Amino acid sequence: MVLSSARLLAAECATSEGPVPDSLPRALKETPTFAIAMDAFLLRLPNGLKFHYQQGKGVTVSRPAAMPDTEVQLFLNGSVYGAIAWINGLVPLHASAVAHGGQVHAFTGHSGAGKSTLAAALGGHGLPLFADDVLVLDFSQPDRVMCLPGHKRLKLWGDAVTLTQATAGEQVRDGLDKFYIDPQAGFQSEPLPLAQLFFLGENARDGIAAQPIAGIDRFAIAKSAFYRPHFCTAVTEKKQLFDVFSRLSKQVTMMKFDRPRRKEVFGDGVALIAGIIKDC
Repeated sequence: MVLSSARLLAAECATSEGPVPDSLPRALKETPTFAIAMDAFLLRLPNGLKFHYQQGKGVTVSRPAAMPDTEVQLFLNGSVYGAIAWINGLVPLHASAVAHGGQVHAFTGHSGAGKSTLAAALGGHGLPLFADDVLVLDFSQPDRVMCLPGHKRLKLWGDAVTLTQATAGEQVRDGLDKFYIDPQAGFQSEPLPLAQLFFLGENARDGIAAQPIAGIDRFAIAKSAFYRPHFCTAVTEKKQLFDVFSRLSKQVTMMKFDRPRRKEVFGDGVALIAGIIKDC
């Protein structure tokens, strides 16, 4: 079932170029930027780039003639990918992840919390990348939460490229100091169970600490980790969402990782997380 979900997601993300409609006739939620229905998604950007997803038919892209492929991929691998996952009964998290010992270890937090940077740095400890920025979960197996492999490259800001000693590839977007990089330890391409979910926090103290999250706080962390939650609330029933929170809370170890955001202690934090992952 999990392999079929991975194949389904790949097939649904297949793209072609052509005309894109101006609206969705059965939209459950609509804003000036997007519309979502039980079987379709529409994304309209101010720069003229538009996407239309229809379940079973893939994604149609319409773009201005001079728009580069990198701009298309940025949104196809983000909002469009997340919407397709929600529509097809999967659960995308706003998380980056690495693999070790046949399990996935994921990092979530607000935008800019350092998810991709941590995943990139852990490659230096021999931990292959599993997903960057969006981690898709499959809940079809009752005894464990499964993860579907994500994007095979990371996106890092220029200072994070230097911090992790990575090699910058192509620019993510013209005029943006952000680059694609290849993971140092390679990429894990098979579905694996989710073992740990780290919430990346920040403190003003000098200490670096990883502490278990317990009780009702686990539900809050699970909820905060959802990717594009305004998509899921339109197409997913409340009971289904509660079941997702409950499964994550019961079957996945959750930890809070606090550290000061200073370059001189960055390596210490990475080493701490690498040790926790390898001891899991």
